[in-house]
Amino acid sequence: MKYRYFCFAALAVMCLVLFSCAPRARQTTGVMDNPEHHYLTGVKLVDEGSSGKAAREFDLALQLDPDYGPGLSGKGLVTVIKGDENGMDLIDEGIRKADSDREKIWCYSNKLRAILNLGKTGAYSDSEMMRKAKAVLDKSKLVDSEASAPYYFMGEIYLQALEFRSAEGMYAKVVALDNGYVQKADKRWDLVQKAGRAAPQSSVGKEIVLVDAINRADMAALLVRELNVQRFYSRTQKPEKAEFKEPKGTRMKHEDLYKKIGVTDIEDSPLRTDILKVVDMGVKGLQPYPDHTYRPQQPMSKAEVAMLYEDIIIRATGDTSLATRYIGDESRFPDVPDSHYAFNAIMLCTTRGLLETDLRKGTFEPNSRISGVDALLSIKKLKEMLSLF
Repeated sequence: MKYRYFCFAALAVMCLVLFSCAPRARQTTGVMDNPEHHYLTGVKLVDEGSSGKAAREFDLALQLDPDYGPGLSGKGLVTVIKGDENGMDLIDEGIRKADSDREKIWCYSNKLRAILNLGKTGAYSDSEMMRKAKAVLDKSKLVDSEASAPYYFMGEIYLQALEFRSAEGMYAKVVALDNGYVQKADKRWDLVQKAGRAAPQSSVGKEIVLVDAINRADMAALLVRELNVQRFYSRTQKPEKAEFKEPKGTRMKHEDLYKKIGVTDIEDSPLRTDILKVVDMGVKGLQPYPDHTYRPQQPMSKAEVAMLYEDIIIRATGDTSLATRYIGDESRFPDVPDSHYAFNAIMLCTTRGLLETDLRKGTFEPNSRISGVDALLSIKKLKEMLSLF
């Protein structure tokens, strides 16, 4: 009898110890202080790029329910974003503890986002990223084949791998389902359709599709690899004020050219070879600045791109009158006065349909940035226009 009493007492003590060691749920402070609200707020913050603030929301959700699956997966996603691949284990734990199909879809979506992040950072190769993502998408379909989020993030993964047609199919699926991520998918769908029309030929061109604002280094690479711009400049005279002339009877090593020209900030640029080519040719709009910098990461405005295309058209056609063709004309755009430094170039490019305008506002927006895919499209049009020259 005493032995039984002793065992019962020992068991009670063990249970008490275990209970005291287990994480205690925080008491809610109001109706909106619930795990789901904090989780959805955290997801929105991740979308906005505020992973630190998102982590706090996921922690608040887990304080209310330490076994809340979406909260665990959200915290795992933030962990991956911060550079720790072990966050994937936390996401898997969240999937196991999700109580409903809706929660499981949220967790699977977070896993797809984590895989995408690891692909972007190079932790996963494109093939590894695709293989893992397809497995997750298949599992999510078994839970709910009509949920939009997994298809949207699978589209993002296809896009990251430069699989444009597959990405387009995923975005089209999201739009057709019409139960979430429709606006985002519609924008991305437009992007991949543009990419298809641009049909980039080089690896650089395909990668630039994903760029939000093209910079001077990107443009140099596109001109060299997509347009083969050197063919137009090699058969026309050099600019009057060329900064460098190669001595007769010698061939300058290309890697040393930047030193002779005096460009001081491109030595570490992966696109240095392309930059040197456009600098050596004297392409207007991509020359070094007076302080001898090229500023490869500096985004280009639409007005600057127009000036660049104007120079290429004049070089290709040999028609120097194009440089003043529209001087004295009335501007077609309220935001481009006839006194604007790029007025003639903007009129030339818009008249030929090379650069898009805002049809609703009737503006050109000369100071706005130009995306990678729009730059590719305009270069393709330029290439077609100059195919006869």
